Amino acid sequence: QYDQHSGEIARRLALLIDVMQAGSTCFCEQLMRTIGSASRAYLEQRGVDAAVAHNFAIGYAPGARRGLVEFLQARDMSLDMIVEAGLAIKPDDGGAPYDRFRDRIMFPIHDTRGRVIAFGGRAMQADARAKYMNSPETPLFHKSSVLFNFARARQPAYDNKTLLVAEGYMDVIALHGAGFEGAVAPLGGALWPPVSGMP
Repeated sequence: QYDQHSGEIARRLALLIDVMQAGSTCFCEQLMRTIGSASRAYLEQRGVDAAVAHNFAIGYAPGARRGLVEFLQARDMSLDMIVEAGLAIKPDDGGAPYDRFRDRIMFPIHDTRGRVIAFGGRAMQADARAKYMNSPETPLFHKSSVLFNFARARQPAYDNKTLLVAEGYMDVIALHGAGFEGAVAPLGGALWPPVSGMP
């Protein structure tokens, strides 16, 4: 019974990984299209050219309400899995699920094996409710136990005996481009327990 249950969990997690990878593919494609031109211009201003964007699989989520949902459904991915992966929000009123990330530059977040498990999205609109937004907690993603770029940085950090902890995605990418390949960033969770008497 246990083996059967654990096998079902493994299959479900594998399906969620497939959904996330397909989402990453969609975002990367959108960045390279006309609709992603403003995002590409922003990235270039920050020193991120097409080669760097490709290397980090940076993408763009257009502003359409259900663009990604429809893209994934067209590839036989179920709404339930898209919602469980954190890529869509299911309204409380029973309406159709809609894209969580809209009009945002998308940074994929990987697990230690290099698989996409979450995203961070930077808003393109100055008046957006949140400048940066991460995927919610999911069966794949627990933000307090994940570091952005860890899979890529692990070997260089081991070789050089140095791990650089930066504030955000763009900082890590800039450090990587400057030759500091052992750079990572936390995703909103504390890296150490608070000291007694400290906030």
